Amino acid sequence: MAEAAEILPELEKEDLRILMAIEIGMKRSEYVTVNNIKFYSRYPMEETLFRLKRVHKWNLTVRDSSKNEIAYTLNSIGYDVLGLHTLVEKNVISQLGPLIGKGKESDVYGCMDENNNIYALKIYRIGRTSFKNIRKLRSFQGERKHISWLYVNRLAAKKEFKALGKIYKLKLNTPKPIGFNRHLIVMSYLRGKELAYIQHLRNPSKIFNRIIKQMKIIYQKANMIHGDLGEFNIILDHKEKILIIDWLQWIPSDHPNANSILERDVENVCNFFKKKYNVESNPTKIIQSFYKK
Repeated sequence: MAEAAEILPELEKEDLRILMAIEIGMKRSEYVTVNNIKFYSRYPMEETLFRLKRVHKWNLTVRDSSKNEIAYTLNSIGYDVLGLHTLVEKNVISQLGPLIGKGKESDVYGCMDENNNIYALKIYRIGRTSFKNIRKLRSFQGERKHISWLYVNRLAAKKEFKALGKIYKLKLNTPKPIGFNRHLIVMSYLRGKELAYIQHLRNPSKIFNRIIKQMKIIYQKANMIHGDLGEFNIILDHKEKILIIDWLQWIPSDHPNANSILERDVENVCNFFKKKYNVESNPTKIIQSFYKK
């Protein structure tokens, strides 16, 4: 993302249009032929070739010349450029800050808008370590024979943005969703540390109860289950307020597997607090309480 932010001011609108043409073509195939890029961009062949040379020089594309016709695909920097460009054009953000978090499926940067409001910019990187990771989102594929990593990351961002919007209405300590484009989400910046990395809690039982309470509110009022809850996506701020993050795998409470997934989330929290803080709990009773409004 830092590379994309550095390159973006150097690009001309024609360069961006070529990148968008490749993006459109990638809906049908991994690599897009020059003729198809010409078609999607509506540029003459001479202009198409000139712009392709420029964006390739900026390391925004990958070229395949192994077949009869040369073809191109966007790399992650090229996709970052398109998402960042749109967020800047819409005045959602104006400056990119430092990397503040890195996970298996996403990176998080600090950023600012024109009024110096500080936000967090989350960039989905599903498939970064292995394209096999995309299997967890196989439900996105439907009947499609081809599904690109662009499409998967776009849908992941869209899904989490929707979740944040639903939870934010409950006035919990969830980040406020500011905007999203492609694989990028802009949200309010909240300081804190993952529960897994906190060495000492003054009152572990109190924190445990706060987590269960927040899970229950989200389940009962937003009809949502996190789906992948554990100590790495529960944040505590300096006032020991609870923040549940990473809602990529959330499911509705009427999902066919809702009961088993809710049980897994609750048991993960109970087991962590039992093992690390010796907090006793009854997962069965806790789960039953979720069903009583």
